[in-house]
Amino acid sequence: MNIMWEPIEVEVDALVKFNRSLTYPVLKSIRWNRRRIDFEGAGRVERDRHKLVYSVCDGATRYGLRYEFARQRWVLEGLDDSGVVDCVSDVPPPRRSCPIGW
Repeated sequence: MNIMWEPIEVEVDALVKFNRSLTYPVLKSIRWNRRRIDFEGAGRVERDRHKLVYSVCDGATRYGLRYEFARQRWVLEGLDDSGVVDCVSDVPPPRRSCPIGW
């Protein structure tokens, strides 16, 4: 299987939803390249002291985004639009470069 991870590293605007039962916001959509990209479901979220890292999907493309606490900004790390990604499966969130095992 040949999955293509394309690094982006660009700041984006994000629309999030806060739920009382969660300790992090649910990423609903981003604005990038003059278009709005809406995400399906809550995706996966990893947290450390400095950031939240999201792995979300719009149906066909998987996106890796991070929220940086100190700068209070959203960054699109990259995307996989190869079409072979199962957005429902438990795929590890992307990192700044191609994740191990891809």
